Amino acid sequence: MLRRTGILLLIALTVPAFFGGKALAQSRVDLPNDTGIELLGRSLLYTFSYQRQFSQAFALEVGVSAFGGSGDGDTDMILFFPIGAKVYLIPKDGSIYLSGGINFATNATDSGPFDDDSSTTFGYAGPGFEYRSPSGFLFRGTAYGLIAEGGFFIWPGLYVGYAF
Repeated sequence: MLRRTGILLLIALTVPAFFGGKALAQSRVDLPNDTGIELLGRSLLYTFSYQRQFSQAFALEVGVSAFGGSGDGDTDMILFFPIGAKVYLIPKDGSIYLSGGINFATNATDSGPFDDDSSTTFGYAGPGFEYRSPSGFLFRGTAYGLIAEGGFFIWPGLYVGYAF
């Protein structure tokens, strides 16, 4: 595990050195905001989210998701509020990134690594790939590790959005 972490850090530090100033991702500079929907991902089923790019390599994101609530009193609605950050490793429109943050859940579920019936928080982290076109189309794919007291659960996320 320690060796894998060392290799990932080495890659993260050396890959950006191979790209010159002409290869910069103009769409991340010109279109720093984006909004869209992530299917599966950090909130289990879907997440509507907003992201703000603060530099060529750093962005913050917030989101919301809700599911459940049958109306008969047996099933409560579960609300998710993920807050996190992304670090982009390549200064191009198509870039590998590392994502991480915390997800606040108003009513927990026993799916994945979760095992109680009260409100909870859990962490998420993972690598991903983003393509942000100059016209504003945005696609991301992420392999999240959902981290809670009940354990660790790997879960994919596919994001489609629009940058402005």
